[in-house]
Amino acid sequence: MYTLNISGHHVQSGAEVQDLIKEKMDHLSRVNQQITAINVILNSEKHEKNQLIVEATVHIPGHDIFATARTDKQLSAALDLLCSKLEKQLIKYKSKQTTGKGKVHKLNVNDMETLSEKEKQAEFNALADRNAV
Repeated sequence: MYTLNISGHHVQSGAEVQDLIKEKMDHLSRVNQQITAINVILNSEKHEKNQLIVEATVHIPGHDIFATARTDKQLSAALDLLCSKLEKQLIKYKSKQTTGKGKVHKLNVNDMETLSEKEKQAEFNALADRNAV
């Protein structure tokens, strides 16, 4: 289960809008069950033409996914576009986790401790145990 936070800047988010957003975001939880929180921000710009901007941040343990969508005052179209973007990112993240093709640190010869370094470290530890250092 996840928590859903909906906020609006220059937009009123009534019960109908919140129900629509919840319905769309429930689809994302079926794609990936590890979702712990979703933050949705509705914003309206009135510069050149009236645009509705919908942004969402999906939190998965160890990773945050962000997407934004702009439309001309059509909430359902903006939510559909936003959900498709988030769904693609969730599927991509899930495939990386299952295949294990993430970044893996490989041992380098320079990272290995040489025999002389081991001997010096043992000597130092012996002096430290006797409080000589």
